[in-house]
Amino acid sequence: MKSVLSIQSHVVHGYVGGRAAIFPLQSQGWEVDNINTVHFSNHTGYGHFTGTSLACKELDSILDQLINNLDIEYSAVITGYIPNAKLIACISRYILQIKQRNTPLEKPLYLFDPVMGDNDYMYVDKSCVEEYRNLIKLRIADIITPNQFELQLLSGIKISCRNSLKEALDKIHKEYGVPYIVVTSVDSKIVDGSESRNNSNSNSNSNSNSNKNIYCIISVKPQADKLQQEEEKGNETKLAMFQIPQIESYFTGVGDLFSALLLDKFVANNHLENKPFQRLSRAVNQVLTIMKWTLKLTYELGMDQARKTHCGEVKCNNTISNGTSNGNGHIEDEEIVGKMNDANTMKHFELKIIQARKYYDYDGEGEFKEMNVEF
Repeated sequence: MKSVLSIQSHVVHGYVGGRAAIFPLQSQGWEVDNINTVHFSNHTGYGHFTGTSLACKELDSILDQLINNLDIEYSAVITGYIPNAKLIACISRYILQIKQRNTPLEKPLYLFDPVMGDNDYMYVDKSCVEEYRNLIKLRIADIITPNQFELQLLSGIKISCRNSLKEALDKIHKEYGVPYIVVTSVDSKIVDGSESRNNSNSNSNSNSNSNKNIYCIISVKPQADKLQQEEEKGNETKLAMFQIPQIESYFTGVGDLFSALLLDKFVANNHLENKPFQRLSRAVNQVLTIMKWTLKLTYELGMDQARKTHCGEVKCNNTISNGTSNGNGHIEDEEIVGKMNDANTMKHFELKIIQARKYYDYDGEGEFKEMNVEF
C-alpha cells in the first residue's frame, strides 16, 4: 500500500495546496494523511481571503502523535506551502526522524516543494529562506521542485544565464546532497541566452517567439554513497530540459498539482530504479503531459463558465491582448482570462482537478521532447 504524509496549505474554495494534490494522489491508490499548514477561505489570488495558520505547538502535537505514538510508517512525504520558519524547523525535525527510522521497510521518499515565491516576489516571510536551507542541509530531500526564483533563493546564486543556472544546480547537488532537481519553470531568456546579451544585438522576432515558452529543467546526480564507483569512472550530473508553450491566463495550484503527480509517477517508474536519469525524465514528461491536458481543460471550461456568467463582459488580461470589439460592445472570447487579484475572473479558472481525473492514469512516454542543455 502506498501512503504519503502531505504537509501543505488548504483552502475551502478552489484548488491549491492539498486541494490540488490529495485527490490526484488518492485516485492513483495513495493513502494520504494531510496536515493543513493554513486553513483559508480561498487562495490569495482572489485579492481577499480569511483564515488562520497552523500554530507550531499544534503541528508538533500532530506530528508527535502520528510518528511517535501511532508509529505510522509512510512510503513518502511531500511538503508544500509552509508560511513561517518555525513551522519549517518543526517539520524538518520530524522528517529527519522518519528518514532515520530503523525499519525493514524502504526509507520513505521525500519530495520537497520549496514554495516561497515567483518572478522575484516572495509570498512567505524572508526567514523561510534560511530555514529551508537548513532543511536541505540535513540531506533528507530526495526530490526538490523549485521554480527559477526559488532555486535562486535556495542556492544564493543569481540566475542570469545557463552557466549560473548550472552553478546553482551543482550547489544544491553537491553541498546539500539532493539527487533529483526539477526546476519547474525557467525563463526562456535564461535558456536562449538573451538575458545576458545586449538587447541591441538580439533578434526581436526570435525573442518574441521564445518568450511564449518556458522551460522545465531536470538535473540528476545520485547520492555519492550509492554511486562511488561510477563517480570514479567520470559519471557527472545529467541535465535535460523540456520546452513548454504557455497558456496566457493566470492559474493557481499548478505547482502543487505538478509535485503531487511527480511523486506518483516517480514511484510508478521504479522499474527504472537503476537508471535514475531516465526514471526522472520519464516521470517528468508524463507529468508535463498531464498538466498540459489539465490546463487546456481548465481554460476551456473556464471560458465556457465565464461566457455564461458574464456574457462576455469579463475584463481582459493585458498580457493577452488589448482586445477587440465586435462592434456591439461585446468583448471577444480571448479576453476572458484569469487575472491576479480579480475575483470575478479568478473563480472561473480554478484548476479542474476533478474533471481531469481521467488524465492521472496516463503511463505513456509523454508528449514532450527531451532536449540537451548545453553550456
